Amino acid sequence: MGIKYESHNYEDTIWFDYQDMDFEAEEDKGGRYITLEYMDWKELHDAEEALRMRRIINKVNRNSDVVISTTVKFTYYRRKILFIEEIPNIEDYLRSELQELIRIYEMVNEALQKDNENEKSGKWQPIDIESTQTKDLFIKTIREMGCDYEPWKDEESRCESIVFDYQTETYRATFFEVTKKVLLENHYSLYNVALNDMDKVNQLREVVNKVNQEHDAVTVYTIDCVTNKMYAEASHTVPFMAEIPNLLTYLHSILNDLYLVRMDIKCEMEADEIEEQRIMDREAN
Repeated sequence: MGIKYESHNYEDTIWFDYQDMDFEAEEDKGGRYITLEYMDWKELHDAEEALRMRRIINKVNRNSDVVISTTVKFTYYRRKILFIEEIPNIEDYLRSELQELIRIYEMVNEALQKDNENEKSGKWQPIDIESTQTKDLFIKTIREMGCDYEPWKDEESRCESIVFDYQTETYRATFFEVTKKVLLENHYSLYNVALNDMDKVNQLREVVNKVNQEHDAVTVYTIDCVTNKMYAEASHTVPFMAEIPNLLTYLHSILNDLYLVRMDIKCEMEADEIEEQRIMDREAN
């Protein structure tokens, strides 16, 4: 692709410039994935700016498969991608992933420039096409994993979806044949808190940001005024094609990350209760 890079004597990490933006690429130990990351200097001066930034990130996270998280001084855009030589047209594949990072970066910055904090981002429109090969391959794979499934209809989408059980969790898969990708989500929310409990609401926002720094799944919170609750949800959008070796292991790792997100959120939200119970147990003994 004609891109120059620097390694700074790191074995698994390089830095390179693409369209005037500095990216980092890190290889995982197994050599099957790379993590692409762009770090944007975005200093947050007070709690109001931090809250606004989190709301915007949460909105954009819901419409992308780029993981975004923020600290006091930086906003991180991260995408872990499968990168093996079996992938067809691998240069175009890499370009599309880099362009997606840039697109999401621009989306966040455009939202920040708007004066109205309540302005909503454009509604996500999934690819409108009948799913065939990707869906069939995915169902064949989960059957080999011993999973039962049933069709699922999303009234807001014309893409095909299924719901399936794996180990102790229920997941939903939506198929995009043109890009040969699958959107994987926990079928039920990961955690919920009452909107009138502001301490828990703020805590859940913090936890969502934290798990986005630690996991490859995109985690967001949603507010439901009907039930008067805030919900945490997570998803993975991943390539799924016959060329990928060891599809069973590949799919298991993705589902395992979604499961770990649930466990991490639960542990963070209930840490005080867990510690209190431990103290009570020690005193009882």
